[in-house]
Amino acid sequence: MKDFVLNLDYYGVLNLHKTLLEAKFNINPDNEMVSGSPLVADIYIQVREWLTKNDESGQWKVWFQLKNRPDYKERVLIRLRKNKQWEKADYERKKMIAKNYLAPFIYDEQELDEVIVEMDKK
Repeated sequence: MKDFVLNLDYYGVLNLHKTLLEAKFNINPDNEMVSGSPLVADIYIQVREWLTKNDESGQWKVWFQLKNRPDYKERVLIRLRKNKQWEKADYERKKMIAKNYLAPFIYDEQELDEVIVEMDKK
C-alpha cells in the first residue's frame, strides 16, 4: 500500500488541527470510536509535532500542555466513561486507552495516573 501524503501550509495544518480537535473531543459524536482511535491519535500527534516545531513564539507548546487545558481533560473523562473496554482492562491497557484519548496533549506520568485514578473512581 502506498503512503498518502498531504502537502499543507501552516493554515492547512491549523485547520486540520481544528478538525481533529472537534472530532476527538466532541461530547456527542456521531462516531464513538474516533475519540479513542490509535490511528487518529497518531495522526493528531503528527499535527501537534508539526505545529510545535514550526512555532517561533512557543505558543503551541503551551497550548498542547494538558495542565493548561482542563476543559479538554474533562472532555477526555466524559468520552472515556463511554469506553466499554475500561472496566475489564488491566493498568497497562488503561494507560494505552487513556493515551489514545488524551492525544495530542502533552502530559507527564503523574497527569496520566490522575486520569486513570479519576476513571477508576467512577
